[in-house]
Amino acid sequence: MKSKLTYKSFNSTKSIEALKYATSLDIVNLENIKIDLDFYKTLLKKSIYKPQVLDLYERLVIFKREIATLDTTCTALLSALQQHANQISNKIECDDVACDNFFIQEHDALELQVFNFKTEIANFKFRFFQYIESVVMN
Repeated sequence: MKSKLTYKSFNSTKSIEALKYATSLDIVNLENIKIDLDFYKTLLKKSIYKPQVLDLYERLVIFKREIATLDTTCTALLSALQQHANQISNKIECDDVACDNFFIQEHDALELQVFNFKTEIANFKFRFFQYIESVVMN
């Protein structure tokens, strides 16, 4: 039985350097996901599929649309993360508790979006590769 992984924040006790590092890792991971998505787009354009597979074209079109949506989401998250990385650098100027709480809440919200996106990507990859494996010529 699989357990469902849920997001939990531990950011309130992290240093600025730890937050910078975590954000940098997320940026690198999302940049790698974009590269993967570009590869999947290319894979869908190739003539590597078994002939006469039922609804092949329709399924490939659905995957292309999903990839386009995921790519758009990834680009938006990358932009938000890069902006947030700049905010982390400026957080040093923020010394009061209210400012800290606002910043941590903003960081948590963004981190949750990235977590959910990575989960969505993992689910997509599973379905995508399972289907591609069944229709690729030997």
